[in-house]
Amino acid sequence: MPSVPRLSVSTIGPGRRKLLEAVIDTPRDGGTSDAWAVRVSGHLLSETGPVPEIAAVVPGSVLAMAATGLPTPEAAARHPDVPGAEACGFTLLVDTLGLPQRFEFRVRAALPDGSRVKVAAISGDRRALTTAYAPRLQPLLVTSLGRMGTTLLMRMLSAHPGVVTYNRPPYEARGGKYWLHVLKTLAAPADASKRVGAPMEFHLETLAAGGNPFYSATFAAWPEVEAWSGSTYIADLAAFCQRSIDGWYLATAAAQREAEDALVFFAEKHFPDAYPRLMRELYPAARELFLVRDFRDMIASMRAYNARKGFGDFGRETAQSDATWLAELRRGVVALRDAWRERGDTMSLVRYEDLVRDPDATLPPLLASLGLDTAPETVSRLIAAAAPDAPELRGHGTAGSPDASIGRWQRDLPPDLVVAIEETFGDLLQEFGYASRQ
Repeated sequence: MPSVPRLSVSTIGPGRRKLLEAVIDTPRDGGTSDAWAVRVSGHLLSETGPVPEIAAVVPGSVLAMAATGLPTPEAAARHPDVPGAEACGFTLLVDTLGLPQRFEFRVRAALPDGSRVKVAAISGDRRALTTAYAPRLQPLLVTSLGRMGTTLLMRMLSAHPGVVTYNRPPYEARGGKYWLHVLKTLAAPADASKRVGAPMEFHLETLAAGGNPFYSATFAAWPEVEAWSGSTYIADLAAFCQRSIDGWYLATAAAQREAEDALVFFAEKHFPDAYPRLMRELYPAARELFLVRDFRDMIASMRAYNARKGFGDFGRETAQSDATWLAELRRGVVALRDAWRERGDTMSLVRYEDLVRDPDATLPPLLASLGLDTAPETVSRLIAAAAPDAPELRGHGTAGSPDASIGRWQRDLPPDLVVAIEETFGDLLQEFGYASRQ
């Protein structure tokens, strides 16, 4: 079965009228791709010459870029007076593994006058990345943002006999994410302009390796070689990464004197970015928890943490004003909300306040939804591990105790900042069940 069984190609945009010729030769509408990366080839020519830059884009991201320069004698014959008409062809290799399984990207051209026009839309339904390897452990992803209580929840999960974490607070040593990064790096089409992606120079970077240098837009691989590089090789690489994740976490469990037979999950913190989505695709039985907290308390905790450390973390050091910072934080919360909408449900949404105020009532249904043991002694073990005086958590909190961290915004934040936060986050506070003063 092709990695992308069907592709749809359509021309779009009134800006195409600025081009003398805008042709997408491959892929064809209704065509397929044997590799997870889709090769896009054609030629673009403006009245003043060839297009200097072609990009495959999705909102907020450039997937691949190229310049014209491939021979186009037919275009030169039709436009003998246009400079560069003899070499206005291009080719891109657009990786779809970082996109949802039902994907769409646009082909965008930058014209010689500096303007940009969209010339085509390419969409398809790609095959999920799966392997023949049967993982011993499944991922348990805690998807959230900074200062939302992830260390508290991870501390609780680490005390469960069915869960292994690399047990060093703040639980940010993530073997699963590392081998997913290996997969993303080595499976993606190489950038031949970089030494690690150059077919004749990759070995000169003695301590680094990039994507397969023979799987790139500019390397004219035999179609069979490109298909193998973008399908079989990637699945085999994914299986290697899964084996490595199992090996790393089982070695971790042994070092921490945890009983291997009882283990079901390895747990990791994640931001709401591309990694949890790829992990869920590679591990169909993975589970994901979405941890939220009153965003006013989150921001109060960030400010207190920065004041204690003496530097501006969480993006504050690069923001020119509080308004700019709040807008950036909102983008993160929106990404978390969207990830929950895409992959979560009611049981997968965890509120920090519930964990702190009533863990006896919150933990049993949460553990049951994960298929984990909910015996009273197990729940007590989790609660004890996250006690305010636990040595492993000292120095991480900023409010004296978890109870004191709830509603701290009312005493810690200046009134004008509270107003700005509620204006920025009002709809999101309401959506996650937090009351606004407005």
